[in-house]
Amino acid sequence: MSELLSLDDLQALLQRHSRTLERLTELLLAENKIHNLTRITDSESVRIRHFLDSLAALKVLEPFAEGRTLKCIDIGSGAGFPVLPLAIARPNWRFVSVEATGKKAAFQRKVIAELELKNVEVVAERAEELAHQKRFREQFDAALARALADLSVAAELSLGLVRPGGRLLAWKGPNIEDELKRAQGALIQMGASEVKTFAYVLPTAPTPAHMTLIAAEKTHPTPPDLPRSFAQIKHNPLK
Repeated sequence: MSELLSLDDLQALLQRHSRTLERLTELLLAENKIHNLTRITDSESVRIRHFLDSLAALKVLEPFAEGRTLKCIDIGSGAGFPVLPLAIARPNWRFVSVEATGKKAAFQRKVIAELELKNVEVVAERAEELAHQKRFREQFDAALARALADLSVAAELSLGLVRPGGRLLAWKGPNIEDELKRAQGALIQMGASEVKTFAYVLPTAPTPAHMTLIAAEKTHPTPPDLPRSFAQIKHNPLK
């Protein structure tokens, strides 16, 4: 059974950073008219579905951090979620944003410059390739995967970047049982063992959105031949 998370304190965190987040909203909606970065096109929905949803990760990451500075990598970060709201809320943590699509990576760099964020680096490359580079392999406390892929695919794309003892955090909807079962083999082969799930509710209109965070702890190093090429990952997920 999933642990239930309350997001009430995160609403106060959004308010604390409201000026910076309002500017991020302005930049996002303006750029979206040119490059179609998101289907969410009103400021209140951006606040809930992008910002609050991104910050839900703090409910899992902060107990894990125990006051330490975390080093996190966001895989397939798109227009910058969850990485940008998290970087704004936790300026002492370090973030790498991995986004292979040029226009999305360029938008993130524009935001980082405009908001003067000093704790985010954008890398416009593929995660499965970065995971074989010494600078990135098993160097991160947490990998973040929001709206990325089926958990089997997300596990192979991300866990090669996470140190043993670190976490993969994946954002999902409410019905995750089948996906979790399919992903067990991939998680184990990539070095993860214990998996916990956390349920929360986004106050969206007209009906609330029920969401789940999956947290997989990495307990063993990833074998050197993993991850594979993206074509192999996509067409023949680990089992």
